[in-house]
Amino acid sequence: MQAFVLNENRELEVREVPEPQGNDDNIIVKVKSASICGTDMRTFLKGNDKIDVPRVLGHECAGDIVHAGKLAREHGYQAGDRVTIAPAIGCGECWPCKTGHTNMCDHLTTIGFQYEGVFAPYLEIPAQAIKMNNVIKLPDSIEYDDATLIEPAACALNGQRYMHIEPGDFVVVYGSGMIGCIHAELAFQKGAAKVIIVEPVEKRGKIAMEKVPGVIWVNPFTQDTAAEVEKITEGRGANVVITATSVPSVHTEAQVIAAKMGRISLFGGLPGESRGHIDSNLIHYKELQVCGVHATTPDCMREIMQLMAEGKLDAKKYIERSIKLENIMDGFTAIRDENIMKVVVHP
Repeated sequence: MQAFVLNENRELEVREVPEPQGNDDNIIVKVKSASICGTDMRTFLKGNDKIDVPRVLGHECAGDIVHAGKLAREHGYQAGDRVTIAPAIGCGECWPCKTGHTNMCDHLTTIGFQYEGVFAPYLEIPAQAIKMNNVIKLPDSIEYDDATLIEPAACALNGQRYMHIEPGDFVVVYGSGMIGCIHAELAFQKGAAKVIIVEPVEKRGKIAMEKVPGVIWVNPFTQDTAAEVEKITEGRGANVVITATSVPSVHTEAQVIAAKMGRISLFGGLPGESRGHIDSNLIHYKELQVCGVHATTPDCMREIMQLMAEGKLDAKKYIERSIKLENIMDGFTAIRDENIMKVVVHP
């Protein structure tokens, strides 16, 4: 079968790979839809040393089970089930796993990194993912394309669990991509009084205001972000700041615009050198809380799925292009060159 691969030379290509075979301990899924995420884009732009090569890439998907082995049947799965997958798979034995934080597993393995990914017609789901409840059945009301966005939206939800957004809070989100917009939507659902998106690209800022009604767009290229936040928040500052972008200076500025006792989520990881962006005195004297976040859990994904099923979260509006697997490189270049928000691949 054809698949999108990071090959032995760490080059990207669509090439022939063996089709996965069913056994007693695995599930085989026919991939109906897969989507390109920020991690995939970073691999496209800069490579990724964390991926074992050669490897089929991708981890956001939805499809149909075409083989359910004995283990899967014992866990309630069968051929024909519509499913998605939580790609970060915990060991189940370490302290983070036993306390429900499987994304923080000491021995974490991930679809598209240590296991073959979803940019292919068929995906093998390993035994460990079945045992850890990472396979999530989809209701018929959620379309395959929309279901591919459950995982990235759940990453935002996981990050906000540390932010404790309350009614009346002022929230600032740096970055207006799909993740930034989902952060804004979730903040409004928690009762945020105002949500500000800081975005330097005019097209993306305007799209954010269209996708998330009520959001306030600040352009840091033409406006003083700190001054605008101070004005909008009536001098308080932001109760919650979420850095949904990979710009080092944003980590520093987040501490400046945060209100006293504010909460900061360093959601977007930084490429290369990541030290020297934190002001310890600002954290100390303003009593700031600074939190990291990585990936998500099956529980977060099920919570997002429920929001979608209830019509409280509309994923479809973020999907701006659909492509075939053989044209997947066009999807990456569209995200890079045209500011496309979300591209779905149909293997």
